[in-house]
Amino acid sequence: MNPDYLESILGPDGCLTTALAEGEEIVLRVAGECMKPDVGHQAEVRLKKPGFFVPGDLLAFRCSYQKRLLLHRFLGYVWRRGEWKLMTMADHGNRPDPLLNASHVLGKVIATDGRASRITTTRRLESVRRYVVWCSRRIIRGC
Repeated sequence: MNPDYLESILGPDGCLTTALAEGEEIVLRVAGECMKPDVGHQAEVRLKKPGFFVPGDLLAFRCSYQKRLLLHRFLGYVWRRGEWKLMTMADHGNRPDPLLNASHVLGKVIATDGRASRITTTRRLESVRRYVVWCSRRIIRGC
């Protein structure tokens, strides 16, 4: 996808970013299987701009290194280089995504295929477990 086109849609002044900032909700179609069974290939997700994120939330965000939009689970916050970053990871991923700024988050999934999105306690606890494991590894390695 053309980087200028992507920026005009998803950038800080992009049309989708602006619509969400103004309280609108948007619907996108998912391509991929990394979030199954919660969100499968070709599922429709409804996004809303959240005020805060809770471990287990499904977030759609701009991935600067892949130049596309991703939908992954939020694990927790990490203090890095003087600011809070977000740790996200695909449910079927082997490792977290590179840390991202909250400004790269387009929105939080509030519905999938027309049904309200409910994150189970099990999913939330699994997100916290993954967060603790990865933070512990970083501490052990001295990063």
